[in-house]
Amino acid sequence: MASMETEQVPGLGVALTRTRRRRPVGSRGRVARPHRSPAAVDLPASRANLDKLASQWQRALDADERALHAAAGTLPSAYLSQRRRELAQERRETALLLADVARARGIRPLPWLSPVPVSKQMLGLTASTQVCLFDLDGVLTDSALLHASAWAHVLDEFLLRMSTSTGWQFIPFDRDADYRTFIDGRSRLEGIHAFLNSRGIRLPEGRVDDSTDADTASGLAKRKGEVLVRDLHQHGVTALPGVHRYLDAAGRAGLTRAVVSASASTLSMLELAALDPLVEVYMDADVIRSENIRTPPSPEVLLAVCRRLDIRPQDAVTFTHSAAGVAAGLAAGMAVVGVGQGVDAELLRGFGAPRIVPSLSVLLAPSLTACDETEVRR
Repeated sequence: MASMETEQVPGLGVALTRTRRRRPVGSRGRVARPHRSPAAVDLPASRANLDKLASQWQRALDADERALHAAAGTLPSAYLSQRRRELAQERRETALLLADVARARGIRPLPWLSPVPVSKQMLGLTASTQVCLFDLDGVLTDSALLHASAWAHVLDEFLLRMSTSTGWQFIPFDRDADYRTFIDGRSRLEGIHAFLNSRGIRLPEGRVDDSTDADTASGLAKRKGEVLVRDLHQHGVTALPGVHRYLDAAGRAGLTRAVVSASASTLSMLELAALDPLVEVYMDADVIRSENIRTPPSPEVLLAVCRRLDIRPQDAVTFTHSAAGVAAGLAAGMAVVGVGQGVDAELLRGFGAPRIVPSLSVLLAPSLTACDETEVRR
C-alpha cells in the first residue's frame, strides 16, 4: 500500500508530492517493527518466493537511493541527509522482517538485503559484464566429491571384473587424479572412454537402452547415474561457502546467472543446495547430448549458452575449477576466473587462467560480506 504526501522542503519554499509506502510508525516517526508474530505476517513462505521478494525490495530501495543521489546539488543537504537516514532505517527494518519470516518458516539461509546498491564492480567484475557462467562442481557446490565417489564405485567394479577375467593387475580409480584428468567436466560417455583408453581398454559404446549390467560405455554410464542418485538421497549436496551470497548479489547487480555442467543431475543438485532460485539458465547433460554439444576443453558449451542469451562471449565471465574449463573459456573469448587453492590453483594458472581465487566470496566487496543485523539476531 502507498499514499501520496505533500511536503514542504526546507530552504526552497516549495512543496513536493511524493509516494510513501505505508508502514508502522513509532512515536518519533521512525519505522516500528510490526506487533505481530513473524509466522502471522502475510508474506510468501518458500525460499524462492522470499528471495524474489527480497530482490524486489532491493530494486525499490536502490531506486530511492539513486534518486537521492541525483538530487544532490538541487535539494538542501539537510533535507537529503534526513531522507538518507530514513532510507537506511527502512533497509534495516525490511531486512529484519524478511529474516523473521524466514526463521518462523524454518528457511535457511536467510533472505538478504544489501545495505547499498550492488554494482558489478563490487563483485569483482567489469562494468561491461552481462552474464556469469558457473561450473556446478567445485565452484558452486561440493558435488564433485559425490561424482568422484560414484565413478570410483562403478569403474572399480568393472576394473576388478576385467582383472579377474584377464589376469591384469587391478589398479583402482583414483578419485582425485583420475577424476580430475579424465572425467571432470566431460559427459559420462566421453569420460568413460577417456579413462579406459588411459588404461589401454577399448569398450563398445553400446546403446542408450543398455542395462546397468552391460559392459559397454552406455551401461557403465547408466550404472553411474543410479549410484549418484542413491548417494544424493543419502548424503545430499551443499553450496560452498559464500556461494549463496555471491549469486544473490549478482542478481541484485542485474547480471544473468547461468550454470554449466555435464551432469544429468544438475537441477537436483541446485535444488538440494537451495541455489535453484538464484539461477536463470542451466546447461546440463540432457541439453548437451540432445544438441550434440562438445564439452570442455572445447568452447562449444559456453558459446551455446551465449547464443541462448543473445549476448557476446566477451560480455560474459566464466567461473571454473578445472583446467579444461579454463581452456574452454579462453577459447570462447570470455573473461575467466579460476576457482581453486593450492595444487588446483597452480594447475589453473598453468593452463592460463588470468585470475584465480580460492572462493567466490573473495571477490565480494566488504560491504556485501559484513555480518548484518539479520544474521546477528538469529
